[in-house]
Amino acid sequence: MRTVLLGSDFMYNNNGNLIPIEINTSIGWSGYDKLESDEEALDLTGLVNFIEEHNFTKVEYIGNLDSFFNALTGSISIPCEKHRQNPSSITIPNIEDNDETLIIRSAYDTTALVDDQYCRDKVNFLNLIKNSSFGHEFAYIDEDGNLVNNITTILDNNNHPNFLLKAVLPDYDKEVYPKLYKISTQEELDTLASTITDGYFLMPYYYNTNNIQEGHVSIIRSLNILFPPNLESIHVGSYHRICENSIYDNAEYDENLELKPEFREQYVTGTKRVFKPKLDDTDLVEMADGTFKTAAELEVGDLLKTIDIPNPFEVDNRNDLVNYRISFDELSAGATYSTNAITFKKRINTRTHLVTIKFTDGTDWLDYAASNYLTERDGEIRFLEAQQLVAGDKFILIDTSTPDAVSFIEKTVESIEGNMQFFSGWDITVERAHLFLTKESGDNSSSYVAIEHNVVSCYKFNEGCAQCWTACSDCGKFQVCSFYSWWNPWGYCAGVIC
Repeated sequence: MRTVLLGSDFMYNNNGNLIPIEINTSIGWSGYDKLESDEEALDLTGLVNFIEEHNFTKVEYIGNLDSFFNALTGSISIPCEKHRQNPSSITIPNIEDNDETLIIRSAYDTTALVDDQYCRDKVNFLNLIKNSSFGHEFAYIDEDGNLVNNITTILDNNNHPNFLLKAVLPDYDKEVYPKLYKISTQEELDTLASTITDGYFLMPYYYNTNNIQEGHVSIIRSLNILFPPNLESIHVGSYHRICENSIYDNAEYDENLELKPEFREQYVTGTKRVFKPKLDDTDLVEMADGTFKTAAELEVGDLLKTIDIPNPFEVDNRNDLVNYRISFDELSAGATYSTNAITFKKRINTRTHLVTIKFTDGTDWLDYAASNYLTERDGEIRFLEAQQLVAGDKFILIDTSTPDAVSFIEKTVESIEGNMQFFSGWDITVERAHLFLTKESGDNSSSYVAIEHNVVSCYKFNEGCAQCWTACSDCGKFQVCSFYSWWNPWGYCAGVIC
């Protein structure tokens, strides 16, 4: 028996009803932005019963949902075989259909009607459901080039967007689309509808408090297996997928009533633009005059105290994970104090990977897993991510009781522990070398601060990437770098290629 596993995305409309936004095959399995654990998200009870009732002797799975496949193999006693699909492929392996084998496909198949007509083409799906109780008002360009507009309602979402312009087909510029708008009058709606081009469509953006999870706009992704002959459905799981940043009611719009790019991560999932918080509200940062401010009190233009690290080998000290290849003694002998101005500050609440660093002296330090700290490993001074630290690494601190001469001490790492959780704080960017000195709020009586290397950040994607250390202010071009790691598979802004 051939079946298909669909992912359906839902949002709550303004009446509090769940309505489908789109359906897809070849769906991914969300990570940091998935609220529920895999165990909470998957419920294979109905599928297991279905397999037993039909006396299947084997399951063939075609697709890349490893979490689903692993849970299935652990729930049934018959053989299960997985056939992975190359992400660039539009065809699937040919498996002979028979009554004893259950074939479950989540991979995209261009020859399948549901994939090609309704998963790939979002307007076809909207037209399919438009006359149902869960249909949408929408506008698009038909195959003859005419505008088809059945939008009659302008939703009141307060300061939040109330319309979005989406691509009809899957391959589109995700740095730009969907575009979000705040429309107040019929004239504004007519003007916006007149700008729709072939390949895009306009529909309402639904904002409802039922849709807010931990302060974040969410979608509900439901996984269902459709089986013949009548395409009945077996529910196999669901979870909340959240936007990267929480709602702050601070959205701003340009002269065309379009939401400015720096606010998209509050309203659209999968933007991959949020850089994780560097500082909690109460974390203390040393100012140029030796006093301290909390992160919440910092302002753009403030002068921070920093250090200039000896760099005899002229390594690129703008790199977050630079290895200076000098000893602790050489660091102590050559480091000097200087100042660094704050150039950018942004409020962030996101779900992320945090680590607790435990030291051999019984103290500990909690921070975002990819925070970069000055350390000593194998006798060399370098910046390492908190999550990369291992037992025996030495965490370098500055003794602030000697304000004129830089004096260092070291704390030895005993272990690190990590977990996923929500973290609120501030992403800041400083003018040069991305260095600042910080300590936790409980350390008011302590004279020691850590040297932290601020992750390169950029929030002006289409304005020359002005926050990047290799910003191009002339041509305004931006290109995401190839930096890759398990916690940041999309890369972050590390420069511009002109």
